[in-house]
Amino acid sequence: MNVWPLALLTRANDGFARRLALIQPHQWTATTPCAAWDVRGLVNHVVGANRRSTMLLHGAAADEVDATRVADHLGDDPVASFVTTTAELTTAFREPGAMSRIAHHPAGERTGAQLLATRVVDVTVHTWDLARSIGADESLDPAAVDFALTLRDTFEVGRRRAPSLRRPESRLPTCRPKLDCSTCRDGGPAP
Repeated sequence: MNVWPLALLTRANDGFARRLALIQPHQWTATTPCAAWDVRGLVNHVVGANRRSTMLLHGAAADEVDATRVADHLGDDPVASFVTTTAELTTAFREPGAMSRIAHHPAGERTGAQLLATRVVDVTVHTWDLARSIGADESLDPAAVDFALTLRDTFEVGRRRAPSLRRPESRLPTCRPKLDCSTCRDGGPAP
């Protein structure tokens, strides 16, 4: 199994967890670069996508997975929910055959390796969104950003391509990749 993307997911998750731990009670309703979400909605999306990816790797049907998009995945302890779902997903990705397993994603069939790549991109992008929303350090893991940028033109989403991530004027490690957040919903790159 190629563990390099899994190591990138771990690094991206660590960055998200650091920002998540900084959220103050009044910031949960703050706006985000994803216009349809406040901070709680953004974090719920990331935690929910972890759950959906785990479900997909374990053979859940697309409609069963899609039904979880409206659920509250955070409960009373968003940090614990994130930690739990990242551990469950990491375990699922490490199962024998997980990378070649076919998952029935609502936007079309995906291999485990494609789901893993999606999670790296999604968590990396939304770490920047969260940092921007709460006024935290926007620096991202350079390797995770480079990985996401290599996928920007080849990341198939159903029959459309995900909008490009872009590098701002500044260089890594303060790169701020941005993905049009409308692609994160309704069958976009995040499961």
